[in-house]
Amino acid sequence: MTYDSFITVESRACYGVRFRVRRLSLARRMELVRLIRETGETLAFHMAGDSVIDAAHAAEIRARMDALYIRWGLEEISGITIDGEPISLDNLLERWPDALAREIVDSIKGELFLDEDERKN
Repeated sequence: MTYDSFITVESRACYGVRFRVRRLSLARRMELVRLIRETGETLAFHMAGDSVIDAAHAAEIRARMDALYIRWGLEEISGITIDGEPISLDNLLERWPDALAREIVDSIKGELFLDEDERKN
């Protein structure tokens, strides 16, 4: 058996971009849970509120959580420069196309959580 600790994804949002996402292991799950536990609790609190301020806080926290997922799960990205500069995680988080960000976060979450068919097995 050969097991790769990552998957490579060809971006649908940005032609020519490829990225590698970590696959889940027990140690990686514990690390991620530790990173998002407190932030997730705060998000739940603000999502329960009905004010505009709560909604704004919830949106900010969701964005921070997405950045956590990306920092945790994105191993490599290629096929893109930003403002002529080589890609790095920092300039990626600050200036990347939003559609690419969503795609990467969705890919990371897809590796973390079982879908309905996988849970049945």
